[in-house]
Amino acid sequence: MGSLNKKYRNYRARLKADYYDIESTDEEKLKEENRPPNVDKDDWEWLVEYFGSDEFKGKSTRNTKNRSYQDAGHTSGTKSFAQKVEDMFERDKVMPTMLKLYEETHSKNDKTPVTEVAKETMSKMKELLAQREAGEIKMTDEEIYAKVKPIGKRGRDRGKGVSPSITSLYGSFSEGEKLRKEANEAKIEAKEANEKNEALTKEMKVMKKNMELMKGFMGKIFDRLGFDMDELYAEGDGDGDGDGDEDEVEDEDVDEEHGEVLR
Repeated sequence: MGSLNKKYRNYRARLKADYYDIESTDEEKLKEENRPPNVDKDDWEWLVEYFGSDEFKGKSTRNTKNRSYQDAGHTSGTKSFAQKVEDMFERDKVMPTMLKLYEETHSKNDKTPVTEVAKETMSKMKELLAQREAGEIKMTDEEIYAKVKPIGKRGRDRGKGVSPSITSLYGSFSEGEKLRKEANEAKIEAKEANEKNEALTKEMKVMKKNMELMKGFMGKIFDRLGFDMDELYAEGDGDGDGDGDEDEVEDEDVDEEHGEVLR
């Protein structure tokens, strides 16, 4: 309901800005050619009377004065901050913090702040971030934002109008920081696992190479002793239990000098 009320007020404000000439008489304003398209005659008559009433003029004066107290304009146009959060998440694949959101919505295309007030606000945020980096304070990004930009009524961020509250967008301050911390830890664990896997792969390649070198070295030794490596491997892969052969070899003596078996 609040969103519909805001849209109606914005529509009414556009009608006044585009079609209500404060310099002309009511009679001129009510002429057919001066009436907004798609607005009934009776509705336009009511709006002309309302725009000229003391009640409306008083509200207009108060609103103009209140806008002069606003800290800074933003660059998101008619797009809500909640939609901006969704767009940033879609683009960066990570939920933006309130600091990132403020910086993006209060900076020009050249990355400079839109106003001096926005520049001062960002400077305070960066100062607290530097203190956190130095270990002087322990505050999450959302807590820093809340300190520099106090939250308005019912936990809603000033400037967001009828958008969701900070808690509904991000969860609690600690929850948002906890999720980011867990995501970073998962990345670190994945990186460590990948490094271990690469190290294991290299180690297995080295072992395989050493085994091939050892096989070649043993082959040369057996060749000098008169053994056929292929036959030895074939015997080792046979189905027999080989117990008799082992007993026979145990009873044989080997002439170490000539490499011959003496029976």
